[in-house]
Amino acid sequence: MNVADLSLHHVVVFNSVAKSLNMSKSAKELLVTQSAISQTIKDLETKFSVKLFLRKNRRLYLTEEGKEFYYYTKKIFDILEEAKLCLENFNTLKKGRVSIGASMTIGNYLLPELIVKFKQSYPDIDLSLFIGNSAEVIEKLRTSEIDIALIEGLPYTNDKSIKITRFAKDKLSFICSPQHRFASMQKVALKDLLKEQFIMRERGSGTRQIIEAEFAKVGAHVKVAYEFNNPEAIKNAVSCNLGVSALSDLIIKNELQMGMLKEIPAYAIKIYRWFYLMKINSYNKAQTIFENYLLEAFKYQSK
Repeated sequence: MNVADLSLHHVVVFNSVAKSLNMSKSAKELLVTQSAISQTIKDLETKFSVKLFLRKNRRLYLTEEGKEFYYYTKKIFDILEEAKLCLENFNTLKKGRVSIGASMTIGNYLLPELIVKFKQSYPDIDLSLFIGNSAEVIEKLRTSEIDIALIEGLPYTNDKSIKITRFAKDKLSFICSPQHRFASMQKVALKDLLKEQFIMRERGSGTRQIIEAEFAKVGAHVKVAYEFNNPEAIKNAVSCNLGVSALSDLIIKNELQMGMLKEIPAYAIKIYRWFYLMKINSYNKAQTIFENYLLEAFKYQSK
């Protein structure tokens, strides 16, 4: 004997009869014949060798075993009602979960404010956020560890199952310490910029990829003196005059305003890039609502 011997049909019929103590009423409620109700109860009692009802003076009564079983069928119906509400909530986007992977610039400097506003509109949609470099984020999308990847720069993947949508434009600025010779210059030539020691993100970073790609367009490459996997470390190293770098304006705007960093006026090369949303087809409705919210927030930048 196993749990499969007790069907949901048995539970539904028994619960109805136990509630009404009238097989005729149960037959009408369940839209079946009274003989079908009677046969189901008989099958249940025979299968488990237990008497669930007593008939006395043309009335039905629950036995002690029947009362005990009725207690459990009510619990089953409570759980089914909770399960139904859960499905209805998903359908109306009242609740859900979205797992997001984001590259450093997006995850640390763009998403926090957006997530706060999103949660105000959708408090019961839970968001989890992984932050890494672009290569790490794309790999997590590929292995289904995240629902959505938000990366900067050129999405390098040959996976045809991944859909890619650009959603915002970003500008990178060259920066130096206030003590650096470039800080007081009105214009810095490309040849002078190339003589400097660069502080860069690690390989696999979208920021590094776009910087190297833009220099390659003019037939040049930078001298990488230091590699850090964190933009904050790069800002600190630049402010200590260890070298120069290029970072998103999102990352450096506060330091520029406070005079902790200086923008290098390198007019010979300008670096702009797109932020991209990457996903694999999903039926997660909470994911769809987050995607639409993100795209709507930056709709004027995506053209």
